[in-house]
Amino acid sequence: MSNGVGKEPGSVLRHTGLAVIGLAVVAAFVYLAFLGMTQQNSDADTAQQEAGAEDAAASIALPELGLTQEEPEVDSSKEIVKDVLLSNVPKADYSFSFNGKLSDATVVIREGDVNHFNEGTYPDQTEDVPPLFTEGMEGDAIYLDGSYGVELLGVDALSDSYTISFWFRADELRDWSPFLLIGSHLLDVGGSQSFLSFNKKTTEEGTQVVPVFNTIDAAFGNSCEVRPSMEDKRCISLNVWNYITICVNADQRSEEDPNKVMGYLYLNSEMIGSGLVSKLHLDPESVNAYLGINCFDELFRASYDEIHIWNHVLDESQISSMYTAYIQTG
Repeated sequence: MSNGVGKEPGSVLRHTGLAVIGLAVVAAFVYLAFLGMTQQNSDADTAQQEAGAEDAAASIALPELGLTQEEPEVDSSKEIVKDVLLSNVPKADYSFSFNGKLSDATVVIREGDVNHFNEGTYPDQTEDVPPLFTEGMEGDAIYLDGSYGVELLGVDALSDSYTISFWFRADELRDWSPFLLIGSHLLDVGGSQSFLSFNKKTTEEGTQVVPVFNTIDAAFGNSCEVRPSMEDKRCISLNVWNYITICVNADQRSEEDPNKVMGYLYLNSEMIGSGLVSKLHLDPESVNAYLGINCFDELFRASYDEIHIWNHVLDESQISSMYTAYIQTG
């Protein structure tokens, strides 16, 4: 006999089963909620990936649509002076700028001098004499101190028509010492010697004439020069930069001698003289180009900058454009 309520075994099992079912239902709801959050994160990641892919596709498409910023192309067929493109001046066939180094040029010295003159010796390249530099018209200029010259490398035989221009500042000048010389077979005097040079000359009256453009072509017995007009014989002052230009036009030949053509000499873009010059016959296998030195005459002190050589004739507007571009400041 008992005072409490009696419990049957089946009743206890029934209550336990209900509790288990309830826990299972709760677990199911928790699981479904977790799956929902996971799907949302996955969808978000997918959306971000798709957006990134679209951005990448858009960036790839930009060049095709011409929307990217590209550097403007520089016209390589024109001269550039102080970062200014000269639209009316074609690029020179040879250019030498001495901005702290000798590019396509080398120091040369001459052995066997007696009292600063030589009986005839080609200058030799040397690494024992360092080049000197000074402030130029654009960057640095090469300075020759009277102990060495410079050979311009890679210069071939010029065409029948040509233009040469360069900036020149002399500390001193010697008769016949070349400011610039281009020629072949320089020691074959009276034979196959052919050359051009810029020089100073003193007249019999003692007047200095400078610059003089001198040409010799021994094969045809020609020796000619173009000098400043008689009214203005001295055109270059010491320690001052001057822009010297020569234009030789082979289309303007002498009626008496077809091996002589017209040359025009300019100083600071103004023509100071004209006359017949020798038509050169340079040997392509034996061309030398020098600054401040040749095989015979005295060396001197001077600075050079921005040497340009064209295998055709520049007109006066093109010469003026070059000169003006260099002297402009700012």
